[in-house]
Amino acid sequence: MSEEGHNNGKTLRLRSLRTRWQILALQVVATASLAMLILTMTSKYGECDQDFIDEADGESYWCPAFEHTRGIAYVEQSFQRDAILPDVITGVGQVGSTSLLFPSVFCLLLTGAHAIASTRDSKLRRRLRIGIYSTALIFGLGPFLFEWITGMVTYRQVYVPFGQDLEIFNHGDRLLLPMQMISEFIVMGVVFAPVLFGLIGIWNLSMRAIVATMSYIVMFLIFHALLTFEAVLDSVQGIGLNPLPAQIGESTMFGGLVSPLAFELITISVVLFLFFESSHMCIRLFEYVAMLPESARTDPEHIRMFQTVLNTHLFQLFGVVSLATLLTAVALDFDEILITVISEFQPNQWSQQVNDSLELQMTYGKVISAGLFLLFFSMARYLVPWQFVLGWFESLFRGVQKNIASDNEG
Repeated sequence: MSEEGHNNGKTLRLRSLRTRWQILALQVVATASLAMLILTMTSKYGECDQDFIDEADGESYWCPAFEHTRGIAYVEQSFQRDAILPDVITGVGQVGSTSLLFPSVFCLLLTGAHAIASTRDSKLRRRLRIGIYSTALIFGLGPFLFEWITGMVTYRQVYVPFGQDLEIFNHGDRLLLPMQMISEFIVMGVVFAPVLFGLIGIWNLSMRAIVATMSYIVMFLIFHALLTFEAVLDSVQGIGLNPLPAQIGESTMFGGLVSPLAFELITISVVLFLFFESSHMCIRLFEYVAMLPESARTDPEHIRMFQTVLNTHLFQLFGVVSLATLLTAVALDFDEILITVISEFQPNQWSQQVNDSLELQMTYGKVISAGLFLLFFSMARYLVPWQFVLGWFESLFRGVQKNIASDNEG
């Protein structure tokens, strides 16, 4: 039996596991979710406030938004020289989403280089790190230290290389080049740090990189919400971030279920959740196989169990994501649903006034609506036999899974 499973190519060795279509599908879904996340983030959080732009009066400006081309232009103007990083890497000169294409491809190449380096022995990896760090130090501090030491030897005196009356004793200009490059890397990192870490986490199976991507995106959303809060904007001037509208807007999409603003915010949360779950699922499956003994990796029973677990994860992933998306949309619009139901049973002027209330369209009104939705479902558990409903779905899922298994065996 073991030999039969091995001959059919159905083994649980790590190399063959990477070529399974389910694993590749999960990695492709995670990559597409990451791309969708970056595109949505740049469209929603990549603009500066219009008043801040008007105050710039035609000069180059930059704000800590989720966008990088304005930052590169601002660095060029600040240092009064062209960018050190080539345009094919930074995406400067491209329009719209195309400015993200070549930098993302470069991140993909770095991911491949990271994968090749991670397969080498620890001694070679240590030498590569030392070589990279040494090159960066020599490029950054080499010209400055060489000119300073040469000056002290030539003039036979020890002096500080800054703030001297004579220009020949000032060597700070030699640090402008590395400072400009560091500034360009920081600006690029605003957008492409999660892209690089996300790709490494997906294709190189690094949970640390996945957590780093999630943490970065969540921290950016938190800081953006804090810095664009009305009380903060009144006290802190010159940030330039474009705040989200205070009103959530009228629900006009998907049959009056969500508003355009809520749809964009839900999209960010859903693709972030889908990215984490699909990439995390791949890593857990590989960790499970790595713990199996060599004899179990060709055993038909273990192979069948792994296939069942993999198919279950796939169904649960898309089922949970779809259900979470629907429930989030309903939760945000739960206030209007309640008022509509009340109006159907007892139409009066009060329900119409409440439905047209401005507070319901405000952000905190939608938060209260979501809280009411959670309260409603917490009370509904005493009325609805959820165990029976979940058992029915589980039996239905098992029937579908058995049909798929029989098709695969056939």
